[in-house]
Amino acid sequence: MVYLRLHHVNVTSDDMSLLTDFYGKALGLNQLPSPAMIATSKNADKDIDGDAEWDSAAKFYDAGDPNELQIHATQRQPYLAAQEGHSVNPLIGGHFAFRTDDIEAIKARLTEHNIPFDDWGIWSVEGWHQIFFTDPAGNMIEIHQVMTEGES
Repeated sequence: MVYLRLHHVNVTSDDMSLLTDFYGKALGLNQLPSPAMIATSKNADKDIDGDAEWDSAAKFYDAGDPNELQIHATQRQPYLAAQEGHSVNPLIGGHFAFRTDDIEAIKARLTEHNIPFDDWGIWSVEGWHQIFFTDPAGNMIEIHQVMTEGES
């Protein structure tokens, strides 16, 4: 059996200061160091550092366990999917995310149940293979696996 566990909830806003004031100051959640980020494909050919690109557009907060339960506050990016050549946009209205140890089994299960998903591969966080899809009510879901060297 494939094990899923809630990892983070991603909230988005057009104004990052609203999110950082709310989650960091009003709620008093501890801000976590950003994980190693990678450049998006639109900037990879321009030699733009992914960490610098995401620094002002994403903040990470401890929501109970700094490694396994987090809030990700991100800048809304309404054209991200089109810019990256995908059909699902995880940064338009937020999402919640599960972590798994077997992304291939998850993809097979979704396919078996005729649930379309968009495989973003390793895209934003270094080493995280991410897929995105919606539930029947339209809520965005991410499932990711932390890949070790040699896995893709």
